[in-house]
Amino acid sequence: MFGRLPRWLRFILVGVLNTAFGYLLFAIFILAGAPKFWAVVGMTALGALFNFRSIGHLVFARSELGLLPRFLGVYAGQCVINSVALELLARAGFTPLVGQAILVPFLAAGVYFAMQTLVFRELKPAN
Repeated sequence: MFGRLPRWLRFILVGVLNTAFGYLLFAIFILAGAPKFWAVVGMTALGALFNFRSIGHLVFARSELGLLPRFLGVYAGQCVINSVALELLARAGFTPLVGQAILVPFLAAGVYFAMQTLVFRELKPAN
């Protein structure tokens, strides 16, 4: 039944799980005293490994290891964007936990677009 849902809806549903896992990691790092940047890096690194399997398998029905470098590249880019945006929100007075919560929907939309176009894109047969 899950496989019959539109891809974007599967991404959102899997994204809820992945986001909860990533935000939990971020909160653990922050509450343990890690600087914002390292909390984002740690959250992204551990979350990407978890997400590769869930997004690849449940959303795009492809999880071959050859896709992992592009997948990790998307997450590296997302990590940079996340860090910069979080710092800008901190300068505007937001705490790291509130700032990260604000960023989640924007980051999720960007990651979905990147996954669909850069990582799990449909390959056209060679003529």
